[in-house]
Amino acid sequence: QISAGKSFTCVKQGKKLVWNKGVAVKKPVAPVVASPQPSASPVPQPSVEPSPSPATSKISFTPWASTFVAEDMVEAALAKTSEYLGNVKPSNAYSLTIDPAITPSDREWITKMLDYTNGAFSDVLQGRVKVFLGTTHEWSASAMRGAGTWAGDPGAPFPCSDGSRDAYCAGPDVALMTFSDIYKPNSTYGWDVGRLSTPAHEMFHTVQFALNGSNIPPSNPTYMPRWIMEGSANYFGFYIVDKLGLGTYQEGRKGQVTTNPGYNTVVPLVQYDNFNSDPYGIGRAASEYLIASVGFENFLNIWKFTKSENSFVQGFRKATGIELSDFYSKFEAARG
Repeated sequence: QISAGKSFTCVKQGKKLVWNKGVAVKKPVAPVVASPQPSASPVPQPSVEPSPSPATSKISFTPWASTFVAEDMVEAALAKTSEYLGNVKPSNAYSLTIDPAITPSDREWITKMLDYTNGAFSDVLQGRVKVFLGTTHEWSASAMRGAGTWAGDPGAPFPCSDGSRDAYCAGPDVALMTFSDIYKPNSTYGWDVGRLSTPAHEMFHTVQFALNGSNIPPSNPTYMPRWIMEGSANYFGFYIVDKLGLGTYQEGRKGQVTTNPGYNTVVPLVQYDNFNSDPYGIGRAASEYLIASVGFENFLNIWKFTKSENSFVQGFRKATGIELSDFYSKFEAARG
């Protein structure tokens, strides 16, 4: 809905549909619907389409800004992602091996998320991904061995895990999710937004590999640091959670970025590239900043051009238009 120079979007908060705070538009979009006007707490009709075309609105975020409202940056990133993806046609063109113990209701939302993500990137995934959904590490190990594939340490008894907790990981053509915490007897765990985001998160890793090949050791110039590998998958997973109405993006962002105690002591982003740090939240914020500044297509081009230029530094420059070192400086200036 366009009103008073702003584009208002009907969004879902819990079980309610409400208008967001609105974003400025470059110029009036004709025809303008004059009635009903959006209010602070509208009651939209059930048939109302929840979002306008992103191309018709301009989010109030300046690329590479150092001072801004965080919500504006997030809205800009989400809008540019939706604009790039357009009308996604879900696709089940992937191999799915699923533990019979997965409940029908869980299977429904998980496959819905996998289908949507696979459909969004069908041009690069091309039906090659093998997905494994398990409730125990024993089942996952048996299923993957039976399929002649593996994920994680080839010498470990379980894929991507020591068997003590949930396991999620992905490779160039495989994605594994073992929801052992949820399904263990008398479990006190629930489907929090983080777990809900996992299927899309892991499928996005396969997109990264499809664009850039395997994420090889840091000594290779095409190696991409963990903050962008995990942060971007984190961003996309929560984007899909929000897109499919399973939760809200901001709900997940609050715990992983805004109130994350790991960031009370500021460590430069460039240092979030080891298995002793937590690159997921800060990498997600960095991904938002990148997408809001250059758009989602150019964000994906970081992987594509890293491969073609045989260098993360050069690929980053070609995709974003700025030097990697300049980006690090800009992000640290904006981080607060």
